[in-house]
Amino acid sequence: MVADQVDVARVLLVDDDPDLLAELSEGLTELGIANMTADNPVVAIDLVQRHEHLQVVVTDLQMPRIDGIELMQKLALLGRKRPLATIIITGHASLDRAVGALRLNAVDFLQKPLLPEEVARAVRRALSLVEDSQRPANGAEKPADGPKGRSNYLRTLVASRADRDSIFQSDLFSDPAWEMLLDLAVAEATGRPISVTSLCIASGAPTTTALRRIDELREAGLIERRADPADRRRILVELTETGRRRMESFVKRQAERLGLPLD
Repeated sequence: MVADQVDVARVLLVDDDPDLLAELSEGLTELGIANMTADNPVVAIDLVQRHEHLQVVVTDLQMPRIDGIELMQKLALLGRKRPLATIIITGHASLDRAVGALRLNAVDFLQKPLLPEEVARAVRRALSLVEDSQRPANGAEKPADGPKGRSNYLRTLVASRADRDSIFQSDLFSDPAWEMLLDLAVAEATGRPISVTSLCIASGAPTTTALRRIDELREAGLIERRADPADRRRILVELTETGRRRMESFVKRQAERLGLPLD
């Protein structure tokens, strides 16, 4: 099943719920985001292989036969010439599955029920990230300074967590509070707002533990919570000025140790 304007669509929606799929597709189209749809992962893989212009896949996590995690794994093996970003949506949030999606480089995690406007915001952020990743391909290498340098360095720190877990295969180094500060710093550097739910999932800790750490970080004056102006049901988390200053000091000090110029 394919939406109109296939030749300009950069977004693929994947869900086995035909009503939700149609609602999201129509909503995104009305918001100016041309899209294609697939009602199962097999169709999705075929469309991604045949349409190189697709850049963002929005997929349900819970699907029969092949779920969202397996779809991400299969898409990662396609060897596309152009980058592909993935956004996960689910109505049955499982911490382990959500963390698995984030570790496979999902750029966002959204919980049902969803409004097309919410998905559109996530899609635009994902498209922006894809475009940023393509910019250095014009010949000259950009120096790793300014916000881009910080963003890349912070992403490296976050990626090192997966390397650490893979090599040591242990939870000895678990530190949800630090994981949260890193995720918030990355979100700020890339202009991506992060919700309480997403922060809990990305921390890799049980929800009750993660929420307790959020309270502790807030009491320490490092983070603050505020309602999303675009969706009052959603609570966003941000670094405070103190938290931002301390993370900046940490990044600079670590980069200096490695001889990486960030300014």
